[in-house]
Amino acid sequence: MPRASTLAYGKVAGAYDAFLTLTGFKRGVEKFLGRLEWPLPSCPKILDAGCGTGLMSIWFAKRLPDAAILAFDIDANMLREMEEIVEREEISRERLVIALGDLTNPNYLHIRGTHELAAIPENHFDAIVVSGALEHVPLAPTVERLVRLLKPGGIFFNLGVRRNPAGAVLGMVYRFRPYRLTELRRACEQAGLEDIRVIRLSVEDFPANLSRIAILARRKN
Repeated sequence: MPRASTLAYGKVAGAYDAFLTLTGFKRGVEKFLGRLEWPLPSCPKILDAGCGTGLMSIWFAKRLPDAAILAFDIDANMLREMEEIVEREEISRERLVIALGDLTNPNYLHIRGTHELAAIPENHFDAIVVSGALEHVPLAPTVERLVRLLKPGGIFFNLGVRRNPAGAVLGMVYRFRPYRLTELRRACEQAGLEDIRVIRLSVEDFPANLSRIAILARRKN
């Protein structure tokens, strides 16, 4: 059963989302997500792995009202903050399910507010999205486990931390190491992903463009 853990982010969970909003980071990420093409089927199943306070989950819930979204994180403080945001935004918890789980073992998640330990089957999701979370775990085995949960042809999206001065500062503050793009590409290829694209944020996405870079790929059929 997944056990809750408090990461450096979790210690400031109560102010974390407000900080993202006030600095314009949230707006920048939302602009970036809005410019991307998301070739998803109707009623897509989306997994937000290492969701934090739910920035991407909530964006998808608003953008795709027919989507079924499962979001999980290992930090209970972040999840409590996310639950408050979801309630304020009046998003149905039937459409956006929140769970406690470990990014390195995403096959078993504890659904929040229940005693249910959900077993997540392979080949299940149409898209898996990750934001600023892979930096906290062993890269290659984690990506491999996540990709197994994707349907063939499903989308894998990672909004990672850039390996630059801004990313280095974040790494020191929150105790993680940004990965090189070559490492990310290799991990994606080894996990069975193809059509791997590196997408850079633009000045329109400031200040998120200073510290973030994206990879979009597809699981091989």
